Parts: sequence; C-alpha cells; structure tokens
Amino acid sequence: MAEESGSGNSNPLAGQSGETLVMWGSLAVLASWLIFDVISDEYGVTSLAVVLALLVVVMPRIDKDAITSMGAFTKAMGYGLAIAGVVELVADIDSNIFDAGGTTIIAALIAYAGYVLAFLGARQV
Repeated sequence: MAEESGSGNSNPLAGQSGETLVMWGSLAVLASWLIFDVISDEYGVTSLAVVLALLVVVMPRIDKDAITSMGAFTKAMGYGLAIAGVVELVADIDSNIFDAGGTTIIAALIAYAGYVLAFLGARQV
C-alpha cells in the first residue's frame, strides 16, 4: 500500500518538483564554481556546466514565453548537466583530484551533488 506524502516519508526530495530539483542542482554547480573556482581558485567546474546552470537559472526569469515548452527545456538542461557531471567526474579521476586537499574535495562534492540533483529533477519532469 502506498504511503501518503506526509506520513513517515523519509525522502526529502519526494515533495519537490522536477523543475525545483534542476534549479537547486544548477545553483549548487554555480555556487561551487563561484566560490571554489572564481574566488579561491581551488577547483574548476567545466565551462559547459556553468553555461547550462546559468541558462537554467536566468532564462526562465528573462522571458518565460521564449521557452515554448518549459518541461522540455528543464529536462534537456538537467540531462545536460548530468552528462557534464559525468565528464567532469571522469576528468577529476584522471587528474587525481581526490589526492588534493580537503577544500578541493568539498568543492567537487558540492558540484557532484548539483549534477545528481539536476539528473533527478530531469527524470521527474
């Protein structure tokens, strides 16, 4: 039997819409880029991920009518961020980023969490 949404559901993401999850994922990627790449130069987020995250955050606020299907836009951007995240993970493993200091690992984990949130949101849209 399925549980009701408020009775004992331990999944905090269950009540969020797909668009919201993609937005939070994009904000996490942008935060990792801004704090750990632009300001402190500890960890670099790929340019593609930054562009996709900026599109998710800015485009619907500029002109929502320009996006003919908000669901398709969000799904494409979420999956795009997820693919960029996989590419970034492989590049990080190749360059031994996890042998670096703690700040670099924290920055990478924040970015990875953003990619996972974007993927989960794209699946829900």
